[in-house]
Amino acid sequence: MGQLKKMLRKLQLAAYKDPSLSPDLGPFGHSYPWQLYTRMNSVELTAQLAAAYPVEELQAELEELLANFAPQDQFGQYHRGGWSGIALNAIDGDALRDDDDFEKTLTKTPAIKFAPTMERIIDALPSEKRRVRILQLAPGKQIFWHRDFWHSVDSKIIRLHIPIVTSPKVGFQIGHQDCIWQPGELWYGDFTFPHRLQNAGNEARIHLVIDLHNDAALRALLPESLVNQGEVRERARQRSGMLLDTWGQVFATEMRLQAARKVRG
Repeated sequence: MGQLKKMLRKLQLAAYKDPSLSPDLGPFGHSYPWQLYTRMNSVELTAQLAAAYPVEELQAELEELLANFAPQDQFGQYHRGGWSGIALNAIDGDALRDDDDFEKTLTKTPAIKFAPTMERIIDALPSEKRRVRILQLAPGKQIFWHRDFWHSVDSKIIRLHIPIVTSPKVGFQIGHQDCIWQPGELWYGDFTFPHRLQNAGNEARIHLVIDLHNDAALRALLPESLVNQGEVRERARQRSGMLLDTWGQVFATEMRLQAARKVRG
């Protein structure tokens, strides 16, 4: 029994202390059950869109934003700090607000005046704009496996990413798909599937994250094969959610492990 407990403890720590994508950093990098399921069923979870944007201009505007606005901590139990953002489009035009409410209209915040190129990019995208944020993950920080509930081509909101600052030491996965996204590229990801992020680099990983109301004009930018895979994706979404929830019960999350240590201490 003692050996079994030790083995389970190792699995717990491996599961939630190794969100890296690199196979040499842990035995479970691509072998979580929801990853195996989406891979075996060839589920399309990401897509690069045709657009590309000027990286130097985006990075210069990012410097201006960071010089004038302090990124605010993001809410959520799926990380332990180091995850923060600046809103460019928000409820009441408030650069410090991170929430969304489908009953309210969102407007541009004062921060966007420091980012005219970003504003042109955002305005050029079809559909109603919801939250638009600069999101950054500090060096050495990580976001554990979790899932959203409406950021998908199959739901209310389509979320697009434009990387601005990143590095090869950033690990990012949506389901089984490694998201090796480069600065200036435009990407779609289905965040209703389990996803995770780790920054093992020496500088913040920073993306422009754009939420848009899901409509036909926006879906037309995505690959037809992805859009037409809705039934396959819905089955996979339900199964992946069940597997993630079960995993969280069997293998305690890092926060639960920490709480247990405090109680024992």
